[in-house]
Amino acid sequence: MGSANSALIGKNISLRFSEKTKKYYRTNEIVSGTIECYYNGDSDVPLKSVSVELIGELVYSTDESSSKQKSSTTHHLSFFTKMVTLRSTDDEKKFILTPGTHVWPFSFHLDDSLPPTMKQKHRQGPYIRYFLCARLKQSDRCKMNVEQRYPIMIQRSTTSLRVTHLEVEDENQKGVQLHAFLHKNVAVAGECFSFELDLYNPNRMTIHRISAKLIRERILGLTKEKNVISLTTNLLDVYDFQDEHLCGNFELLLPKKPVTSFSWETEPYPSRNPLTMRYELRLEAHMHDRLNNIRLQVPLIIINTTSTDEDEMMSLPSYETLFPV
Repeated sequence: MGSANSALIGKNISLRFSEKTKKYYRTNEIVSGTIECYYNGDSDVPLKSVSVELIGELVYSTDESSSKQKSSTTHHLSFFTKMVTLRSTDDEKKFILTPGTHVWPFSFHLDDSLPPTMKQKHRQGPYIRYFLCARLKQSDRCKMNVEQRYPIMIQRSTTSLRVTHLEVEDENQKGVQLHAFLHKNVAVAGECFSFELDLYNPNRMTIHRISAKLIRERILGLTKEKNVISLTTNLLDVYDFQDEHLCGNFELLLPKKPVTSFSWETEPYPSRNPLTMRYELRLEAHMHDRLNNIRLQVPLIIINTTSTDEDEMMSLPSYETLFPV
């Protein structure tokens, strides 16, 4: 009878969000809704607690091979959990679930440091997903708890950024000096950002061009990737610049699809599994002798103010897709 009740409750438990049309939540926001349970069994069910839990997972695959065959294993690393107990009793007590409809409201705050939802870029590539787990815990330890999972998409908030100016400079052996100044270390994906560039060339050396690139480094657990995105091949109006001085304001257009910068460590050192997305603006003055090139590396925080990030955010999956039986 207990097993039948467990199955019956499981089929009739649901989670409803307060904002039904909301497709994603930003960090630092409130997620609220209700857990609803319709129970039409013949007898009462003693419960220990009712709770909802937010779980963040890093999912990745590894290949294993032997002399006879190859196999792939999918790993699920829970890097974040936050549980809200909606109703509970102490160790010696219980409460009764009677036939009928039961509703428990919930509400909790999304931590501002959480990394965003990220899709899988290739078959074995890692990705980040979140889901809410509605859980009815039965008082009888011999009976299975009732759980149901619901996917939720999270994007990074822009409200708590530490905005500051940046200055970087360097000089080569020929006395050529390159200085970059950014009024803000934060840039918006899909928009232009500006900076000042000051070039001092006292010996009038030939500077072929000044290039600008965006370097993206993504660390998800044990997986590290570094990509180079070309922003412009030459900031100058001409090639083979030989004047003594150049000073000006420049604008560069960022691509629309970069994921927001973030940094998260799942565990203390040395067993930590970092989740990081960081960017660097690389400005390089190209001399005819490459050994004399001047390279400036400027850390840049990229934010995304649009409702979705088409490259890395995934469309809302079904429960069956995320959690196949």
